[in-house]
Amino acid sequence: MLNKCLIVEDEFLIANSIKIALQDNGYVVTSIAAEGFDAIEQVKLSMPDIILMDITLRGSMDGIETIKQINSIYDIPVIYLTANVNDNIIERAQITEPFGYLIKPVDVKELLVNIKMALYKHTIDAELREINRTLDSRVTEEVEKNRLNDMLLIQQSKMAAMGEMIGAIAHQWRQPLNTINLLAQDLTSAFEYGELNGEYLGNSVNNIMRQVSFMSNTIDDFRNFFKADKEKIPFKINTAVREILYLIFEQITKSDIDIYMTCNYDGIVKKQLSGGFDKIFVCEPELIAYGYPNEFKQAVLNIITNARDAIIESRGNGLYIEDLKPFISIEILKDNDMAVIKFKDNGGGIPVEYIDKVFYPYVTTKKDGTGIGLYMAKTIIEKNMEGRLFVNNIDKGAEFVMELKLKEEV
Repeated sequence: MLNKCLIVEDEFLIANSIKIALQDNGYVVTSIAAEGFDAIEQVKLSMPDIILMDITLRGSMDGIETIKQINSIYDIPVIYLTANVNDNIIERAQITEPFGYLIKPVDVKELLVNIKMALYKHTIDAELREINRTLDSRVTEEVEKNRLNDMLLIQQSKMAAMGEMIGAIAHQWRQPLNTINLLAQDLTSAFEYGELNGEYLGNSVNNIMRQVSFMSNTIDDFRNFFKADKEKIPFKINTAVREILYLIFEQITKSDIDIYMTCNYDGIVKKQLSGGFDKIFVCEPELIAYGYPNEFKQAVLNIITNARDAIIESRGNGLYIEDLKPFISIEILKDNDMAVIKFKDNGGGIPVEYIDKVFYPYVTTKKDGTGIGLYMAKTIIEKNMEGRLFVNNIDKGAEFVMELKLKEEV
């Protein structure tokens, strides 16, 4: 296919000699225009592949202004023709991004080389623009796919966490339900033996209401755990960890696993062996982080349940001997302007072949694991809260370390 050229030149002899040279070398000259407005009309009519434009056209619009108007609508390469090299003119012309300049009278060989180079470069530029356009589209598409995948993983992680919480509620409610059952039987017995009076009934009702209140508070804590955090806020780290332990404490201890809570910063050193949830202390003053407290709690839950499952699996594999008591320890430290939370267990550690992949999605060492929990914990801490989460194997177990930037102390 022959390339079409538009010549815009107000000197007829120069324009005609260029036309003849182009036609002799296989180009199609669509027309010759002598002024800017005519050139614009000729572009509309013939859509040339390249324009040869005299910079200093006669009339109200010179070659540079003409090309500016053409460029605002069309993408056609231009080569300027000029009889005089003037710095001011060249500086103005550069705004239109020309593909070259030729001095009149035009050398035919130089003209043909410049046209070939301009057409080639324009084709390459157009291809690059198309690649960039489709690349942007593909990047946007992949980002959207990744966002949807993250949303799916978050939902799967929340469903797994919900299963943990439902199990926790079952453990939390078992004791108060047993107590209510015994109180109801006791009321029946008291009535049969004539011991039921106003005081006896009042005490029994108060005891039942305390158990019901405990169960109601458990449901409120469960609902708050799954309430979406809409914005980052300051929150107390030790209290957040304690609230998660409140929900899963019975599950952990019923599995014959001890929980150690330790605070060690600003002269505070407290350590408590789990013997009952009410003995798990709150350090004061607390360390304050800035982020999404419920997401943080989910990350803590994922790490603790992962440690619990590792201990239970190790126990099933005959790892433990009588003097090796299973434990999970949580230590809250301060390192300059960072809060450091360490989760240690003696569940046997992470196999060497998995240690670098444990935070990848769908990578799990458990028989029935999903490979989502630790991935989500890392996403929450590092992506959503701009902290760090990493893991090391230690003696007979693993240590997960969270680092969060401190907001302030209260």
